[in-house]
Amino acid sequence: MTVIDRYIVRTFVVGYLILVGVGVGMYVLIDLLINLDDFLEDRTLTGLQVLGLMFDFYGHNLPLYYAQLGGPMMAVAAAFTLGRMLKNNELTALVAAGMPLQRLVVPLLLSSFGLTALWMANRECVMPAFAAQIARRHEDASGARPLGVYCARDEHRAILTALQVFPREGLLRRVFIFEPPVEGKPTHLLEADEARWDAARRTWRLERGRRILMGEATDGPGVGQAIRYEPVDEYAFGLGPEELALRRGSQWADLLSLRQLNQLMRSHSLPNLATIDMARHIRLTHPLLQWLLLLLAVPFFLTCQPANVLAAGGRALLLTGSFYLILFVAHSAVQEGTKAAIIAWIPLLIFGPIAAVQLSNIRT
Repeated sequence: MTVIDRYIVRTFVVGYLILVGVGVGMYVLIDLLINLDDFLEDRTLTGLQVLGLMFDFYGHNLPLYYAQLGGPMMAVAAAFTLGRMLKNNELTALVAAGMPLQRLVVPLLLSSFGLTALWMANRECVMPAFAAQIARRHEDASGARPLGVYCARDEHRAILTALQVFPREGLLRRVFIFEPPVEGKPTHLLEADEARWDAARRTWRLERGRRILMGEATDGPGVGQAIRYEPVDEYAFGLGPEELALRRGSQWADLLSLRQLNQLMRSHSLPNLATIDMARHIRLTHPLLQWLLLLLAVPFFLTCQPANVLAAGGRALLLTGSFYLILFVAHSAVQEGTKAAIIAWIPLLIFGPIAAVQLSNIRT
């Protein structure tokens, strides 16, 4: 690496770390101001306990905030790096020394590879490990509030509803389980007052559990169904307490790793397979989208002529804003029967050629 390469890499990485730190800090501050009442709702907690609850909640959510801000901040840091050089007329001196401006993109891309690898490690390893803690709501930051889960389906197509879920204790209350249907028709209903998770055997132990059986009436005249009850001590439902806690949130699939998403796709039993398939393809294309966003922003600052940095930043913001608009529309178009792979790649197919044309048209 040349002296110029080291200078660009150092400015880019330091700017990226500062921007991510400031962005995450502002994210936490704004979220705390909006949801402060939820943390103060329990009047029995002392001030230190409330602070500990806040640190625990936002500490576990830091990987989520970094995953949301890491990609855009990489493009902003690259724009700041080249914008500073443009303002100080450093680009003119480099061109006069015989260096093509496209060469300045190389250290930015090499640095972005390492930053993207860090982002992927956070996305695939850190976030899935703390997915249940990240999925907590503000009003249940302590994890003690008994929120319910409804119509959660496992890989065997059994459907569970529990009016109260205690993930930390591995406890469910007022449990109802529809066993897998046979030939499209539901078979039996299980109900229990409580269910406790047996991690060693990966099964739920039922307290006062019973299976409700429907049969033809045999006693006396009349038409109808005879209801019989069969005691049940345990049921091997495929989801554990943390997985059930995730099902309470609408974006639970975004907290899983790519390996877990692939396992869900192989089950072929979830009602929202289209959403999960879309999340899987978005995960695959996300690193490419981060690099594409960087390549869309930096050409506006690569000029050997005196230029207004704010004007260049405004044009870059307009193009990257259009990129995010198309990205949002494409990623929101999830319906049954749609081709998730094609939809997830639409932003790359549209803006990839634009970035290539911009880089090739840089005049040196």
